Amino acid sequence: MRWFLPKKVDFLDLFDRASANIVQGVKLFRELLEDPTDFPAKVERLKELEHEGDRITHEALAKLNATFITPFDREDIHSLATRLDDILDSADAAAQRLVVYHITQVPRQLKSLADLLVTSAEEVHKAVVVLHDSKKHKEAMVACVEINRLENEADVLHREALGDLFANTPNAIDVLKLKDLYAFLEDATDRCEDVANTIETIILKSS
Repeated sequence: MRWFLPKKVDFLDLFDRASANIVQGVKLFRELLEDPTDFPAKVERLKELEHEGDRITHEALAKLNATFITPFDREDIHSLATRLDDILDSADAAAQRLVVYHITQVPRQLKSLADLLVTSAEEVHKAVVVLHDSKKHKEAMVACVEINRLENEADVLHREALGDLFANTPNAIDVLKLKDLYAFLEDATDRCEDVANTIETIILKSS
């Protein structure tokens, strides 16, 4: 299988850009949790990054529709492009809720879930960057295994956070707000795992 493409159809460069944009976005989300007084400006910046992710996805899909020869199966290109986009969508949705819900005190569990998301996004970027080089596919697979581990850790933390929330939060509205935020963060780590699964599929097909 040919992994290097002419520059005019450089899908792998688009995936590199998309994954780097994701890392920037989820790091910004983690940063804004430390300063609830400055939510609006940072949330707006995150929305801009989410829009940039959308633009990269649309560019990748447009190239896919216009290109006959691709570096790997067309369905895998489509899957990777859309699943990368899903990660920042979930983080952006969580950020928007922070503003809408007027969150002024951020629970430690939410920060911990955001930490896991940042690490997962960094592993996604590692895997995507080396995808073009068959000699480095082992590095990509190691990153994918780590992403799966982090997703399992996020699942455990999510359950623990919900348990603590229902046991120790007397205000039902606060319970609903935080439950929603936890769900978006857990979903974002799930989307990282989806990307890892797609990358594993691509590598297995090329071996």
